[in-house]
Amino acid sequence: RYLRTLYLGLQSRWQAEHRRRHFYWRMMFESADISMLRLLEAFLKSAPQLVLQLSIMVQQNSIEPLQGLSASASLVSLAWMIASYQKVLRDSREDKMPMSYKGAVVQILWHLFTIAARAIAFALFASVFQLYFGIFIVTHWCIMTFWIIQGETDFCMSKWEEIIYNMVVGIIYIFCWFNVKEGRSRYRMCIYYIITLSENAALTILWFLYYDRETISDFDALILVCVVSSSFALGIFFMFIYYCLLHPNGPIFSHRSVGCIFRQEPPPVPGSPVEAVTSPPRSLPRTTG
Repeated sequence: RYLRTLYLGLQSRWQAEHRRRHFYWRMMFESADISMLRLLEAFLKSAPQLVLQLSIMVQQNSIEPLQGLSASASLVSLAWMIASYQKVLRDSREDKMPMSYKGAVVQILWHLFTIAARAIAFALFASVFQLYFGIFIVTHWCIMTFWIIQGETDFCMSKWEEIIYNMVVGIIYIFCWFNVKEGRSRYRMCIYYIITLSENAALTILWFLYYDRETISDFDALILVCVVSSSFALGIFFMFIYYCLLHPNGPIFSHRSVGCIFRQEPPPVPGSPVEAVTSPPRSLPRTTG
């Protein structure tokens, strides 16, 4: 796919004027598909590794330099891939406003801190309740997958392929928010973060009540609890910064409401998009057409 993208990019430069646009958009579509595959790979590989590494650190109550570097790289890769996919997807669609680099950076910070809080809460709970942690993850994944299926996404060409795709995206929902459907997403996102906040709080509190006090001091335990809460709060803060100031459709403010996200929508401007899109593109018809 990388080679095909390079080939299409070169063709968009070498072809005659009337053919350049055709190859350019085929290159952008292929690039969006690559970003989607990289996103799935990151959450299928880096996310479990991150939780495992953090859990080992908590159990040992020590951080080796290489271990800390590896965990940091996994965390950054997850946040990077989410923001990268959002930007590439918008760039590949004419009906959507492109995302600025400032917006991409703030999106990276948004997902970086929310995923960090989620992963640390997982690691704390898993360091004490290994079996119950597995049950919790499977239950959360099943609920999120059912929620995605109910949303009726349209990424694949057949029903069963779509279900498999929804099951994979359900893994992403274990760690962070990822919109997979066109249209208004603020209410679904609000519900998701309320659930995530409740789960993070419950997992952290249970760990704090039952952690091994011979290995971890009370002061260190309190610091870890503060890290989880402050990291999640920072992530939500950067999410509001993105939607209030750096959204591709412009600042989302309204004098009729208190907040900048939960507000009454103004009439859409003709020819302009009304909602951010994070829905993955259909690969087969576009890249082979």
